[in-house]
Amino acid sequence: MSKSAGRVAIQPLLGTLVLLACAIVPFSVASWPARLQATLRNDAPNARDYAQIEHNYYERILDDPHPHGAQSAAFNPGALATAVDDIREYVLKPSLHTMHKGATWTTNARGMRDRTYNEIPPANMLRVALVGDSIASSWGVNDGEGFEPRLENAWRMEILNFAVPGHSPGQRWEHFSRVGWEMRPDVVIVESTLADIGWDERRLRVLLPKGHGLDAPVFAETLRKLAVDPTKLSPAELKTKLHPLRTELLAGIYRQIVSDCHSRGVPVVWLLLPRVGKPVDPETHATLTNLAKSAGFDRLVDVSGIFDGQSASKLAIAPDDFHPNALGHAQLTVAIDAQLSDFMSSLTVRSRPVKWEDPSSPHHAPANFPSGSTQAGVNVR
Repeated sequence: MSKSAGRVAIQPLLGTLVLLACAIVPFSVASWPARLQATLRNDAPNARDYAQIEHNYYERILDDPHPHGAQSAAFNPGALATAVDDIREYVLKPSLHTMHKGATWTTNARGMRDRTYNEIPPANMLRVALVGDSIASSWGVNDGEGFEPRLENAWRMEILNFAVPGHSPGQRWEHFSRVGWEMRPDVVIVESTLADIGWDERRLRVLLPKGHGLDAPVFAETLRKLAVDPTKLSPAELKTKLHPLRTELLAGIYRQIVSDCHSRGVPVVWLLLPRVGKPVDPETHATLTNLAKSAGFDRLVDVSGIFDGQSASKLAIAPDDFHPNALGHAQLTVAIDAQLSDFMSSLTVRSRPVKWEDPSSPHHAPANFPSGSTQAGVNVR
């Protein structure tokens, strides 16, 4: 395919549409406890109970036998990850090639569930950074079956997958800030789900007593409002202090993400994904999208309702799991392309520094915002 200098063309998603027409059978995994299964299928009875169970679910996602809690045992990152002594808690192991819960799982030398990329991007090819959690990392499906590699093939551009299963929004951005900027992306896509509100609040109850998080830029704005040293508080005391700030905490994370990107002349997209079998709660949805709008993301892409009305048994990796299977990821690919391909086509390959600089020092490269951009980027829709 030919490309005009500095501009990326988008190819039709014919391959994905073929996949959508086919029956793709999800692989089998061991069932989670019955209580979790019932909770994942019904938010209404007890939202607080749901939040805790879903939280534990994400913590077990990497085979951690000791879910975090007030009296949890030492963290065991499981077969796919390795522990780190910072707010991320763990990262994916590099250079893996294995079968995990019935699916092929491969990471590159940088610990990304992705193919290998050169540090310096190819000339005249847009480089995209994807930041996210387990859905963005294609949890439960084979290598190449997630929406990220499908979009990379369809759009004929590089999409570098920095997603880490189980990471909260703040942890996701901390991870990317440490390892992503050196890859010099032209645009960043930040994945989110309706589970994100309150996720960092729960992680901070564990992190702060260990001395992690107080100085992290993604948390600093909100933690300054506590008026006490949070590292001296117990998890129970932290819950009392932090729970009222859970939405404000996510708002601060979003503002930090946008600020970090815009200071480097890099546009940033907010992508809201669905969870299979989880109906969209209107109030939570409105809160989350308003936070993203207020933060100044350059484009909001909301595909959270695409699974509505469809049988979860045909789209989930297991009956009691809300991660999409290969067919679900194929549908995500088409839905994301429909909302985002025009924006991606409008971007140009930005001026890149000859030598990479530390992420804390902005490159001051020319802005890469499409024509018609405002202070917050292109008009949000």
